[in-house]
Amino acid sequence: MIFVVRTRDDVGAVHGEARVVHARKDPTREQRDLFCVGDEGLVQRLREDGCVVSALHDGWYPDELGGGVAVWGNGRYWEVRSSPFDVVDQG
Repeated sequence: MIFVVRTRDDVGAVHGEARVVHARKDPTREQRDLFCVGDEGLVQRLREDGCVVSALHDGWYPDELGGGVAVWGNGRYWEVRSSPFDVVDQG
């Protein structure tokens, strides 16, 4: 599944357990959103460690560079795109 970890210290927040597939500036704060792939157990461990974790649902999650992440299948399928139409990575 794909989910977002909101953090100030970038990739170190996910303890090397999750695969970080994309990142963006948090649009409302001076933090980063890390788009991560992992299982439900990892999501629970990150929350227990105090991380702010949000599951992603079907939709488009833009970044500040004009690209973003497309998600479908209730978070099971995703693509990192350089634009809403150009695929960079997919899961």
